[in-house]
Amino acid sequence: MEKHCLLFLLSLALLLGFLQALTCFTCSRLNAEGICETGEGCCTAKPGEKCASLLLLRDGKTQFGVQRCAEICFNGVVVNNDRTIKMECCNGTSYCNSLKV
Repeated sequence: MEKHCLLFLLSLALLLGFLQALTCFTCSRLNAEGICETGEGCCTAKPGEKCASLLLLRDGKTQFGVQRCAEICFNGVVVNNDRTIKMECCNGTSYCNSLKV
């Protein structure tokens, strides 16, 4: 009987681990030095949302960035003359949208 209780508790612990919500960094404006100037915090992704990060670069240098929970998100890079926009989405682990400037 003890084995059944132990197995049940182990199964319950694993299930709760899978049900944990995805938490993302938020920053409304990350400056060129990588410091969040406004909107610093965290958000809990709703069903269908991912963690998102966006960087705007000019001549290869970071101008600003944004971090948030997002329903519409894509991984990609858009280049227009000397400006580059990099967007990344993730949902594998919480806080996966950290920005390295």
